[in-house]
Amino acid sequence: MGMGMGMGMGMGMGAGISAGSGSAFNAVPPELAYREVTLQFILGPNQSKDFPVVPLPSGHWKKSSWDLYMKSLVYVPEFMKTDWAQIDFSTEPDLLSWQEDKPDFEKFVGNEIHDLAELMRIDRERYLAEIIFQHDNAPSYWQGLLGLTRGKKPLVELVLHTAKRIGEIPTTYFKASFDRPRPSSVCPGLMPPIGPPSHPAFPSGHSTQSWLMTFTLSVVAPEFKDQLEWLAGRVALNRERAGVHYASDSRAGKFLARECFARMYSDECREIKKLIENATEQWRQPDPVPDNPVY
Repeated sequence: MGMGMGMGMGMGMGAGISAGSGSAFNAVPPELAYREVTLQFILGPNQSKDFPVVPLPSGHWKKSSWDLYMKSLVYVPEFMKTDWAQIDFSTEPDLLSWQEDKPDFEKFVGNEIHDLAELMRIDRERYLAEIIFQHDNAPSYWQGLLGLTRGKKPLVELVLHTAKRIGEIPTTYFKASFDRPRPSSVCPGLMPPIGPPSHPAFPSGHSTQSWLMTFTLSVVAPEFKDQLEWLAGRVALNRERAGVHYASDSRAGKFLARECFARMYSDECREIKKLIENATEQWRQPDPVPDNPVY
């Protein structure tokens, strides 16, 4: 699944038989990827027997370790109980000026299209590799910024995935509610290099999820606040450079993320708030020294 909905319907970070922690259902760590064992069903003389299938003693039975991208779904139902569906975009100036019942809506959309055409001419070629990579792999930028290697700060990584997962639901809901055409449907000459994604434009999923990860991780790692905000803005702007989102889609994503985070980090969502606080404490702890460091 890719970040096509907004970092995706699911900003996915891997798929397939050897998928990593970003894959939604094939949650197999790369080091545990496919490997063959051929069983000897007919044993001839002097041949070794098949691997023994005798169970281990019960005291050695291990529970499965959680794939963090999967575990993030555990926190989604708590957020769903809040009043997120009542978020009102009309309280933010100009976010809805593109709607046909608004005065001068054609002029507003025309100005946005003009700005996208300028981004196409000036920026798109220069940023194209980044745009394409972020289409499906944007969360890896947040992981790289914070140095979140596998298992280093699992609660921090879980917070990242939880914010991303939560952002999918209101984004999808409001896309269906507003049903805004993509920029290239209004102006085919924008010729986006990807897609455009097959769902409405408003609000931008990449912007929503980017800002929701940033708002959340800015609590966990406040010393990175400026860098995290720069990154969210950059990913959102790259969707405009690609011609798949209007600037008002990006602004709406930031607005929606702020509203969602206010609910996540409140007493309405005690478990999510506790997770963020525990991740903050883990972030402050020194990194463990490996038993066998590699230099």
